[in-house]
Amino acid sequence: ISNTKIVFISFTTPYYKKPVIPLEIYSFINARRKSPELLREEILSHLVISKRKDVGEKNKYILFFDSLIPLASSHPHELSTFLTSLLISPSISLLAVYHVDIPLPCSTASYLPGSLVILTYLATAVLTVSSLAQLLSRKRARDRSLPDPLFGLEEGKEGVIVGQCDSIKEQGLVVNMELRKRSGRGIVEDFVLVPSSLKAIPSIIPLKEYPAYVSIPDFTNDENQDPSTDLDLPFNLNLSEKQKRDRDEVVLPYFDAQKEGGNEGGRILYQMGSEDHEDFDEEEDEI
Repeated sequence: ISNTKIVFISFTTPYYKKPVIPLEIYSFINARRKSPELLREEILSHLVISKRKDVGEKNKYILFFDSLIPLASSHPHELSTFLTSLLISPSISLLAVYHVDIPLPCSTASYLPGSLVILTYLATAVLTVSSLAQLLSRKRARDRSLPDPLFGLEEGKEGVIVGQCDSIKEQGLVVNMELRKRSGRGIVEDFVLVPSSLKAIPSIIPLKEYPAYVSIPDFTNDENQDPSTDLDLPFNLNLSEKQKRDRDEVVLPYFDAQKEGGNEGGRILYQMGSEDHEDFDEEEDEI
């Protein structure tokens, strides 16, 4: 990692002067208003790749794209070819951001898969980011057997773009990581990225170990609390002690007959009357 150099390809990030650029960034490339051919030539000009295959590469490169939406909008069918053409050496890795909430123009060829489908198929690792507060809200709703709440544009409220998070403890991101091995087997795991401070590195916790997610919700403080209080019903659903005793004494049909040596109190017996004998045919019964 110490020998890895980051080449930042910017479509949305504004350009800053050299002193302002973080030390981790090896070079900054402004990719706006450039064709894929010109952009490829400029990116490769910043890479120093040894032509000798028997010597290990001392320097490794990470090509970081801050957004693939401009390329997916202008050149949707050339995006995957353009990205794979940059991987001219095993010492080059590619990291890109794809915003799924930004709509793309309708494709003229409806039979071709979308850019996101192709990139997901070619990627060796896929990181999907979601809101921690929204995930916890959906979990609380599922624990109460309620429909999942809606956030952002799905709420259908005028002027609402991003869902509001009132709790400071729920501020964070949920990262779904999918790593794909060469054998085709994938490893999927969820993590919680909790911000600590502006300068400190955020802490990463597995979602299964996050306290707010694994805690069992306590819906009632009293076991004998009336369940109809939350339902706002005009009648009482509780049974008195006498009604509970009477319910236990009720003998259900065939309930005792299923037990060996059970009494005859639970059986239903039918005695044939004279009118039944008239309709009864012994020959048909034998058949």
